[in-house]
Amino acid sequence: MPHANPTPGLVLSQLRKHDFAVLSSASGDGRPHSAGVTYGVSSPGQPLAIYVMTRKHPRKARDIAQNPNVSLVVPLTRQFLWFLPPATIQLHGRAEILDWTDEQGLEVFSRSWLGRRILAAYRESHRRGESRICFLKITPDPVVNTYMVGVGIWQLTRRMESGAGKVSLSPERSEAV
Repeated sequence: MPHANPTPGLVLSQLRKHDFAVLSSASGDGRPHSAGVTYGVSSPGQPLAIYVMTRKHPRKARDIAQNPNVSLVVPLTRQFLWFLPPATIQLHGRAEILDWTDEQGLEVFSRSWLGRRILAAYRESHRRGESRICFLKITPDPVVNTYMVGVGIWQLTRRMESGAGKVSLSPERSEAV
């Protein structure tokens, strides 16, 4: 039985449709850490990047300052069959810490209702003296793994491995979608 064969367009549209992920980092000595984060994705026409707004002192940012390699798992919640485990997009990449006034990060977060709320909260924190606000910019590796993305539930009942997929989000493709 074949494995899932998600398209780059499907994966990119799902990444842009959602805003919650689990970000995993590792310290300089390799100690792992994971945190739930709200994220935004660069616009079509721009190189693919994922942005997280945070501050420089939480562990995820301290880890990235020592070791830029990260992974991100995006659960794709569903409206129907909500009681089943969500489909997921799993990617690896390199993260960098950017100033909270980064133009692209601000643009990404200003596009969504939740992003605008997060920006407003951090702007208020900055007004009260918080100086550690930053964006994490994640540049994903081209190959992205998925599970149950673009796969019918009945296909999975016959063979669970059929839900595993892999897609290449080459820079040319990710900019166009």
